[in-house]
Amino acid sequence: MVNPNILKAPELASYNVRGNQPALGVGKLCYLTDTISDNGMWEEINPLESKLPTFMFQLAIVLFVTRLCLLLLKPLRQPHFAAELLAGILVGSTAIASEFARKHFPVLGSVFSASRIMMMETVGNLGLIYHVFLIGLEMDLRALTSVGPKALGIGISGALFPFFFGASLYTFIAEYPENFRWGCLYWGVALSVTGLPVIAEIFAKLKLLHSEIGRIAMSSALVNDISSWVLLVFSLAVTSSSSTTYLSLFSVLFFVIFSVFVIRPAILWMLRKITREGEDYSEATICAILTMVLACGLITDMCGVSSVFGAFVFGLIIPSHVLGHRFVLMVQGFVSDLLLPLYYASLGMRTHLGGISREDMLMMVLISLLSFIPKIVCTLAMSYFYRISLHEGFTLGILMNTKGLVAVMAMSLGRDHTVMNDDGFAIMLFTIFFMTIVTSPIVNFLYRRTKKFLPSQHRVLQNLKPDSELRILTCIHEVQTAAGITALLEISHASRRSPICIFALQLMQLKKHTTALLIVHGAGGTSSESYSRADGQIDQLITTFNNLEHQSPMISVQLLTAISPYGTMHEDICSLAEEKQVTLIILPFHKRQTIHNNMEEMNPAYKDVNNSTLESAPCAVGILVDRGFGTLLTSKIEDGNARSCRIAMIFIGGRDDREALTYASRMARHPKVALIVLRFILDKTSAQNDDADLFLTMEGEDEKKVDDHFVNEFRLKVQNDDSVVYTEQMSSNGAETVKTIRSLGQDFDLYVLGRGLSFFSPLKGGLDEWSDCPELGSIGDLLLTSDFSSTASILVVQHHAELNPG
Repeated sequence: MVNPNILKAPELASYNVRGNQPALGVGKLCYLTDTISDNGMWEEINPLESKLPTFMFQLAIVLFVTRLCLLLLKPLRQPHFAAELLAGILVGSTAIASEFARKHFPVLGSVFSASRIMMMETVGNLGLIYHVFLIGLEMDLRALTSVGPKALGIGISGALFPFFFGASLYTFIAEYPENFRWGCLYWGVALSVTGLPVIAEIFAKLKLLHSEIGRIAMSSALVNDISSWVLLVFSLAVTSSSSTTYLSLFSVLFFVIFSVFVIRPAILWMLRKITREGEDYSEATICAILTMVLACGLITDMCGVSSVFGAFVFGLIIPSHVLGHRFVLMVQGFVSDLLLPLYYASLGMRTHLGGISREDMLMMVLISLLSFIPKIVCTLAMSYFYRISLHEGFTLGILMNTKGLVAVMAMSLGRDHTVMNDDGFAIMLFTIFFMTIVTSPIVNFLYRRTKKFLPSQHRVLQNLKPDSELRILTCIHEVQTAAGITALLEISHASRRSPICIFALQLMQLKKHTTALLIVHGAGGTSSESYSRADGQIDQLITTFNNLEHQSPMISVQLLTAISPYGTMHEDICSLAEEKQVTLIILPFHKRQTIHNNMEEMNPAYKDVNNSTLESAPCAVGILVDRGFGTLLTSKIEDGNARSCRIAMIFIGGRDDREALTYASRMARHPKVALIVLRFILDKTSAQNDDADLFLTMEGEDEKKVDDHFVNEFRLKVQNDDSVVYTEQMSSNGAETVKTIRSLGQDFDLYVLGRGLSFFSPLKGGLDEWSDCPELGSIGDLLLTSDFSSTASILVVQHHAELNPG
């Protein structure tokens, strides 16, 4: 039977403005407002006696401690959840708001008094509702249809077995009063939860997200997350009222069905009706969506289940790509960064860890260690059944113990329903924190990414067989750089005998509110619509590389998107190059040409990515300085003139120059390319004694012999090729080398040269000291300077990283 007083206004005492009860016969009454006319420090009024200044003070303290914890735990690769939970515990009754702090700092006692934290707790719960809505919005239920039996078995067993284990552990560790017996359900839910966003963040930082274990873990965590929500709803219905448990469950089930078959189609129809394709949503639309989140939360709260479940279901039924990535970032930045820390702080107010004895602390650590057992056992059992290795099964078991916001929320709801005392709440909150912070170091230990590439694993162009497929990984930060890269790939001479396989990798920065991913884009779209339409770039890249495949049938392209922080972006590049057995990585230069033929910097982080890739790449690397090469080459090819693309290869000596000459000779086989190879020979008669003596060492002589042999083989191959011209020029120092390069003129479209950073030669004497861009080498940096009259594009090639320690 429905409660007849559900919508009846509560009987509250009325007061006038002065706080006195009205006299008889007075009809107009006012609510007590606690108004204070605050003129700052010019009057003898304490601003902390007003609610708004007190709340602002609370918010400032909470945000400061949260940011400090994030900063301190970042080098340890801990997830944001661990730092935010730690900040909430420190702000609460354990440290800042403890009795000791209140006694010695009276201002803290005033700010965090029992009568002053009500507003902070209310705003924090509002942030929780919207954050849970965003969790449901970013969760793609379509992935459940592609979950394999391995992930399904690990996910379901990893929710049910820990649930019963946690409930039993709560019952046997202590004898709680009768009214606290149902707290076992919330302990079970807390142990059954696996934090899907937290696992994604850990895998992203460890560069394991697109590995086999990463895919299994993410799928298992998705199944586990849905199962844990079901267990949480069941626990809430049981503890709300024993007599209305079935009514609560049936009403929630009806709400879910109504949301899927009525609310979802209505929302999609409304969004299509009022918004044109490609346009952003209006403020009224966003306000309506956020209001409906609260409305759904209110409905589930009236059904006897927490309001967070209604917000979660509403986010779950809306496809994330419908609202768009910008909507998620806009709402999540305000909710997760500003409001959600207040929720963790309110949890900290309920947690009293300061007065715990040593015996109690040992008991908490023992319970934390025991809590690892159920998920590890059931994961190992399912791994044995599906023939997964013991190493991966144990790693999956550790990962499935990662906790998230849902586990903390379950404990808070159990405390709200008064089925759990302070000790049970504090023990499990500590357990959740402990289990989360130890996961990342253990997985990092089990899957170390610091292995070095064996010499046999290094792939370079010189060792590529003539009839082998050439695999190239191209990296793209911005769409504007794609034209020059595709033009370079087009003249790389893909033939039936030696086709070219291209992996076009779009690099995107990882923001706090995104998940690091490696997305593979196919003909039918992409697996992540919210990112695929970011700024419309991926659509342009798909069109560009589809045109390249159409123009060159012997070129195949696979388009990918890597989303990671700039500091670790090179790890994605190198690991993908290793996985795909790439021979050459092509990186765009961090500067671009302006309309005045000057070079402007696009993003300083691009330079750091290039330098890190050069230092750790397992194959050859090329950096392309694009000065309109794509547009120029397209116009020349359309003219129909043979050998219209003129390329100059500058050869001084060393491994990098030999690699560059190998690539240039391949491009020379293209019918539109004319190649000029200019080799500099040291004039020993006029060379400076110090530089000449240093060069004529045993190592220098051996390097020169290898260069001579390599160049002679090249000349033998192209002796009957009219498109290739080979010349030699004597030089004794860097100044003469520069003078000769200047005399080449401006008739070239592309310069190809080796980086040569680890190769000393008097031919470059004095140039290395004046290099502004070491990643281009001394000659490449010279061609880029404004003093050099040429505006041709530049390709700088480096041999693999092990042989270029500089």
